[in-house]
Amino acid sequence: MHRNSLRKTSLESMEAEIESLLKSLENLKHDASEESQKSVKAIRSNAESALRHSRSLLSDAYEEVKQRTRQTGLATRDYAQEHPYTTAGVAIGALGLLAAYLLCKRN
Repeated sequence: MHRNSLRKTSLESMEAEIESLLKSLENLKHDASEESQKSVKAIRSNAESALRHSRSLLSDAYEEVKQRTRQTGLATRDYAQEHPYTTAGVAIGALGLLAAYLLCKRN
């Protein structure tokens, strides 16, 4: 009978330890999910901040490129109006080079 009581006590002790382990695991899971939610929020916040910064930089770069393109277009137009024969010669030369390239590539 002494053996049975020891086994019963041992089984009860093991059950208590398993219960304690399950509670600890449940608490760990809960804490981990809270921590991961905080991490996800922090990562999301950082990503949104980086996206806003990138958009700002791209907007500034776009405005600068747009302005330079407009200036280049105006300068090209003015040059073409001042030197029509030179412009025509350059255009014909460019078309000749393109045709030669295409013909060479074909063969």
